[in-house]
Amino acid sequence: MSKSLSVTFRVPAELVESFTNAVSESGNDKTAWLVDAIRHKLSQPDNNPDHRMIALVERMETAAAALISGKQGIPPHPYNEAAVLQVVADTIKQGLDNGRVIAQRINEAGYQTRAGKAWNKDIYSAWKKLISVRNKRD
Repeated sequence: MSKSLSVTFRVPAELVESFTNAVSESGNDKTAWLVDAIRHKLSQPDNNPDHRMIALVERMETAAAALISGKQGIPPHPYNEAAVLQVVADTIKQGLDNGRVIAQRINEAGYQTRAGKAWNKDIYSAWKKLISVRNKRD
């Protein structure tokens, strides 16, 4: 039997509702949900074969959907500067001025880069500099 330790931490107020909803939707208790999240973040496999099977099925479904709609991990909509600028502005208004978070939000909104790829923090950073230079010229 494995030992466990009690760990206490605080959750930022803006994440409490999302956290509570995610725990409820999972059907697990908070401890099980957090352990799963920690294992995922640390890239450690789940010890429960049923959970591993569910995760595998979800990955297969995602891959199948990608085969139907296009390349896996590439947002479905072509680059739309106005829409991307709106996602960036909305994200910053929420107090999240982080390249990784902004790139993730653009991907979640479904917009590709100009080159037809998924956004990441480096692409976002280069794009932000390009937009800034272009705006200074205009």
